[in-house]
Amino acid sequence: MTTAELLRRLSDVCQAHALVESYAVDAVDEDTLSVRVFLMDASFINAFYNLATDKTAFAWIREGKRVYGKDNAKMGWHIHPFRSPEQHLLCEPINFEIFLREVENFYSQV
Repeated sequence: MTTAELLRRLSDVCQAHALVESYAVDAVDEDTLSVRVFLMDASFINAFYNLATDKTAFAWIREGKRVYGKDNAKMGWHIHPFRSPEQHLLCEPINFEIFLREVENFYSQV
């Protein structure tokens, strides 16, 4: 899959979720895609893919701090749990659509 295809899929997912207000592409080239997805309450999700290194990272940011995240940097796929995002707990690989659904589930709790 190319970064252009990943961006197209991310765009489709964003359009299908009412929680998403807009998104902005921070960087895109042959190997890297970095997108900021703005949510209805001024929080946002950073989504990052590096195809060359096979690294993916998703982080939900509120008031300048990560409140939830999942990525495969350093130790393989792991979660930064909601309400305890400094922790690193192993988890299964996910895609952006699944991560956004998880954020939606936590959204009403903040």
